[in-house]
Amino acid sequence: MLFLDTNTMLYYLHDVKPYSQIVEDVTSGEDELYTSIRVLDEAIFTIVRTKAWIKQGIQRIEKLREYIQKHGYNYFEEDLNELQKFLRETNINVIEDKATLQELIETAKKYHLLPADALIALTCKHYSIDTILTFDEDFKRVPWLKVVP
Repeated sequence: MLFLDTNTMLYYLHDVKPYSQIVEDVTSGEDELYTSIRVLDEAIFTIVRTKAWIKQGIQRIEKLREYIQKHGYNYFEEDLNELQKFLRETNINVIEDKATLQELIETAKKYHLLPADALIALTCKHYSIDTILTFDEDFKRVPWLKVVP
């Protein structure tokens, strides 16, 4: 069982070498792949925000909100479809995040993690997933997770 973090998907989708090749190599050899709603939330937000910034010059979150309110997600459709295609083709199981507020706070404080990373770590623990594919060094401080690569 292997959990995929946000950065692995983004590097793969944007073909950032050598990371994209590592993601391809690791995921092709693993039978059970998982990610969570939180990770996908981060990935979608990053995809939308980055494209809006690079292609439309939208830097402020307020301007992004206005753009989406006026135009919807049509401009980002291709990118979102690529994310969904990646999930389908690699047969990644999307699981619900699992943690209590107390667990989230304690884990973030104890292991010096951002709240989103603490939630990911706790979700892995809840589902007995002991390995995470990530390029984020912070997860190495979590004793119940083995970090690859």
